Amino acid sequence: MINNINSLMNSMEKEKNEIVQSMENISGISEETAASTEEVSASTEEQLSAVEELKESAKNLEEVALKLDEAVKIFKI
Repeated sequence: MINNINSLMNSMEKEKNEIVQSMENISGISEETAASTEEVSASTEEQLSAVEELKESAKNLEEVALKLDEAVKIFKI
């Protein structure tokens, strides 16, 4: 009977250790995922900023093109 109890205790200890290891693995994966999510978020913000700058540059280019068009009209015969 004591041998059975010892065997069960050893089995429970082994299973507990496996569960703890699995939880540590899950925790590590969660931390990696969180870090990756932060990197993606930062990249997205950078891309959004670049798109906004591009939008502003396109607007400025349009204004310059309109002014150039008006200036060229003076020289048309």
